[in-house]
Amino acid sequence: MTRTDHGDEAAEQQLSLWIAEIPEALRELRAEVLDEGFPFDFGPGSLAALEAHLLAEYRSARERVALDFRPTRCATVYLGEVLLGIGGGRWGWDPRKAPGSSTGRPVVHPDPALGLDPVDLLALVARAIRVRTVDVFTAEAAGLREAVTVRREREPGWAPVVVPHPEQAVRRTGANHPELVRWLDRRVAEFAAWADEVDLADETGAAGAAEGREQRWDFSPGSLDRLEAVLRDRFADSGALLAAKSDPFVQGVVWYLGEVVRRAREGVVWQYQPRTRFDEPLEAAMFHAGDEIHLDTPRVAQPGLRDGGSAYPMATMNVLFWETDEVDNPIQPRLADILDDFA
Repeated sequence: MTRTDHGDEAAEQQLSLWIAEIPEALRELRAEVLDEGFPFDFGPGSLAALEAHLLAEYRSARERVALDFRPTRCATVYLGEVLLGIGGGRWGWDPRKAPGSSTGRPVVHPDPALGLDPVDLLALVARAIRVRTVDVFTAEAAGLREAVTVRREREPGWAPVVVPHPEQAVRRTGANHPELVRWLDRRVAEFAAWADEVDLADETGAAGAAEGREQRWDFSPGSLDRLEAVLRDRFADSGALLAAKSDPFVQGVVWYLGEVVRRAREGVVWQYQPRTRFDEPLEAAMFHAGDEIHLDTPRVAQPGLRDGGSAYPMATMNVLFWETDEVDNPIQPRLADILDDFA
């Protein structure tokens, strides 16, 4: 039986996709959907404000609630995370179609010790829109909290446990991979030589003078525009960049770019999880898989944050040379865009 409790492989895939999108949905919720003053603390007290926001999005009780509507999708993620924080348990997926969902919908399974049914989050949102009392989410949280209190009275010391989905567990691995540790040590040791090489390639640089290196390459977000100019001058396109992926120069750019993110954003760590695009074990060494764009390279991530991001610096460098995105929309990528992927 899969984690969806329905023995449905397709539903398990949908759940994995949902879990993978949680950090981005939370960042989008905070940055673009909710008002600036929203108490984004994953506490029960924030649920009334969340429900009020949805009522503003759905102005009529008769409106059809849709999971693919951005405010609904993002709010459902936040609501589920709050309920998990109260009653423990795990995310699940119900493959049975509900109004507003063509692929089933997410549910939250409270800690099994509570003996409660799964919480159908989309149904909860639909009820909130229908009754418009601004207390549906708060009442659900209160009922869950009461169940936890009763369970603790029967078994002092008991506490609900959140069980991460395997997709969430993957986000927390790879920081101590031996090959990553060796690579990071090497990049630190070779940074001065790398910076001098970059300065030689940068006609706007200060002639590569060692005494100016700390000012030019200070790991600030502003230094990424200078680095971008160097990359664009050195490589004609993404093909030329990828052909040089194993070169120390390119690896130095990957490290510098990742270090800028690590120092500019909270909780960022380096990770290395050697894999292919099909999640099969990667046999080639770091930076040496000819048929992989970036999955054989390190990434930076915020595994400790609910809305934490992750990115492969090598992928950001590759996209730098694109003129259109995956669906042929014109784009104007910048190296500094990588910072937007993080909370």
